[in-house]
Amino acid sequence: MTPSSGTDGRRPTWPASLSGAAHADLTGDLSAVVGSLHGAYDEQFGARVVQAEIQRAADRFTGARIRAFVPLFVRRYAGARLRALQAELQPASGGAAGVGRRG
Repeated sequence: MTPSSGTDGRRPTWPASLSGAAHADLTGDLSAVVGSLHGAYDEQFGARVVQAEIQRAADRFTGARIRAFVPLFVRRYAGARLRALQAELQPASGGAAGVGRRG
């Protein structure tokens, strides 16, 4: 993921704010997350959509002081959003499978 500044005038996204070993460690951990999400969702949504969701999730942690769990949270939030998009795109089945499931 490359740092970029948003169109809303905010500072560049979080990778640009890291320095030294912390940047290398987090970038390495995040690259596994990025690869995993792209591998799981690129075929359905395209790399651009998947990357946008990853960036949206990562942007939530721009000012985080503790970064150890950022890759975990990026995977969780971006994955949840992509699964929600996936559910929205699946055609409704015509059978009775969905009947009576309103808990």
